[in-house]
Amino acid sequence: MMQALMELGYKDCHHMHHNFQNPTDCDMWKEAILAKFHDKGPKYTRKEWDQLLGDCQAVTDVPCAAFIPELHEAYPDAKVIIVQRDPDRWYESCTKTVQKLSSNNQLKILYFLDRELARRLGPMLGLLFSSLFGTEHEDPVKMRENWIQGYNRAYDEARRVVPEKQRLEFSLDQGWEPLCRFLGNEIPNKPFPHANDSSSFQAGIQVLLKRMWLRAARQNLPYVVGALAVGVGWWIYR
Repeated sequence: MMQALMELGYKDCHHMHHNFQNPTDCDMWKEAILAKFHDKGPKYTRKEWDQLLGDCQAVTDVPCAAFIPELHEAYPDAKVIIVQRDPDRWYESCTKTVQKLSSNNQLKILYFLDRELARRLGPMLGLLFSSLFGTEHEDPVKMRENWIQGYNRAYDEARRVVPEKQRLEFSLDQGWEPLCRFLGNEIPNKPFPHANDSSSFQAGIQVLLKRMWLRAARQNLPYVVGALAVGVGWWIYR
């Protein structure tokens, strides 16, 4: 969905991937999650959402999708696209994508090297997914049930709060026509993008990991240079 919106000119489109590159945003997401799901702290208003998402022309994916009522209250004229997916197929996709992030070895190393990433992103995602889908991880049947219930609950919530005239029930196989008609855009002269399968997700994660390695390298370069200097000095004066 993000790719389609970007093709239509919504260049700054928020996605979960943004938090990998901007881990300081996770502090605000954690505040918003605690306020909504755990009644800890004040709920976010237009002021806080502007601070977190004000530069974006569109938002997709979690954490944003977990806050449809709050975002609708803050931006009452915004249009909402409800992407229809079969819940069982959605869950199978999750088992091959977001649920595997916690076991990604490169990410574990990056958590060690990048202190901001470890301190902010991991706890925020853990809090988000436990708030949405519960904490049952050992029983695969119960876990599947919890995730699908959370999925259906989020869709029901969006349909309840967003007026029918401001929302589009959309399936990706419908292509450009209904989406462009709803948003008031011209239909692009190119195929509708389908980039949300598990292979595309993994490819996207690899691109993000490369950027995160560069970020970690910049953070740790002074320590590496310092260690080399000490080592060279010891070797010269030993």
